[in-house]
Amino acid sequence: MIKDYFIMKFLFIFGLTFIQVLTLVAQNDKDVAYYEQGFDVIMINARSTGIKGTPFLFDHALYGNITLKSGKQHEKIPFNIDLLKEELIIQAEGNNELPLPVRNWVSLETLGEVKREFRIEMIHAKPKIVEYIGEWEGSIVVALHGKKIVKPTATRDSYSPRQFDTYTHSVSYFRISGMSQEEFKVNQFIKEIGSSEAKNLIKANKWKIDDPVDFKNLLQALQTKRLLL
Repeated sequence: MIKDYFIMKFLFIFGLTFIQVLTLVAQNDKDVAYYEQGFDVIMINARSTGIKGTPFLFDHALYGNITLKSGKQHEKIPFNIDLLKEELIIQAEGNNELPLPVRNWVSLETLGEVKREFRIEMIHAKPKIVEYIGEWEGSIVVALHGKKIVKPTATRDSYSPRQFDTYTHSVSYFRISGMSQEEFKVNQFIKEIGSSEAKNLIKANKWKIDDPVDFKNLLQALQTKRLLL
């Protein structure tokens, strides 16, 4: 009787442990929920130990002037842009409340020495938040920012460093003329205009032309030179 009791107890403990092991193995093949205050629930790879970065365009909230479709303007508003949801949001630094989406806006200009302008334009038949770069030969030049989560593919062992799901930032450039849009590479643009002046400006100012701010500076410099000729 005592022997049967210990056998039954052993089988019970063994069975319970076996189920727990199977559960852990199953979880390793699935994403798990991760929550960060101020964000929605996000699914991360079970191989990861957290998330690096944010879905926002800027690391910290900036201040800017927001113009609504009605023509009304709100000045010195703390804002950011959620690139995953494609939303302009309001949230002050240190504010623990959820970001507040802005509806029915048409343009946004940042404050400070470096002026950056954002607006809504149709890209591939969809309204997108774009950064206005300038105009060139009758076309509007804009930058389309994007972010996506890159997840580790390798299973981490006890000797490996911590692995993270990481937000990566990308920028695409478009020329908009009427209802048509054409994506282009900045290097391609420099090659097409065949301007040694452009190359000299980039070199003299140490501009990184893949950066929207530097590309805007280049475009403005070239336009100024054209007006002076």
